[in-house]
Amino acid sequence: MDHRSFRRGFDSLAEIFAFTAEFFARHRVDAGLLPIVDFALEELFTNMVKYSPSGGAHVRIDMTTMPGGVEVTLTDYAVECFDVTQAPDANIDLPLEQRRPGGLGLHLIRRLVDSMDYEYSNVERRSRITFRKTTAGGRDPDTPTGEGGVGG
Repeated sequence: MDHRSFRRGFDSLAEIFAFTAEFFARHRVDAGLLPIVDFALEELFTNMVKYSPSGGAHVRIDMTTMPGGVEVTLTDYAVECFDVTQAPDANIDLPLEQRRPGGLGLHLIRRLVDSMDYEYSNVERRSRITFRKTTAGGRDPDTPTGEGGVGG
């Protein structure tokens, strides 16, 4: 497992992408998965920065290999609970002029990754999002991406 902490800010995205590229190269992970992993990380990290600006100074990212792919965990500190697995999907069937902004990133992530789980510690005010992506990752879009759990 490799991990690194990134300063809470949009300008950290380049460092995050360098970290994932290094990880994929060092562990010989299928490079075809990298754009999906980077997209999911960008969306989740950006949401953490945008919606919890007073959170901890850093967000930690852990990556580990698994058969056929990777598992990625983002840990955010000193934040309120927001279970991404329970957030409603964007209604993509509405005409554009009737849609509400937001939610499309999570909507796409749910369809691109194999699974996504959420854990929150009330005591530590720590939020943890874990997603998995494998080469076999043809997930049925009607299957939920994980259980949203709230820990104590």
